[in-house]
Amino acid sequence: MMGYRNRAIAILLALVGIFLPGLHKFYLRQPLWGGIYLMLGLLFSTEPQGSLGSIARIACVIEAVWYLFQGADAFDATFNPNISAVVPKLPAPPLEKST
Repeated sequence: MMGYRNRAIAILLALVGIFLPGLHKFYLRQPLWGGIYLMLGLLFSTEPQGSLGSIARIACVIEAVWYLFQGADAFDATFNPNISAVVPKLPAPPLEKST
């Protein structure tokens, strides 16, 4: 069984992507995208304007914000599909009537 992916760690790794893009993609079991981000960020960072390297870094920041504002349930459904299916949600307790 694959391990649980923590949303806070994914956010931190995406923010680290400002310096070393793609780490969050490897963490979230997306090695192809991680390699693309890493390649764009490292190979094209020597360009005079660094446009392709900047794209990877900006994408990391955008994804960090996306993970931050994405609810825990949505994150788990996307990146922890087996775990969210195994752990059932407990129903809310019934409201007591006040007399």
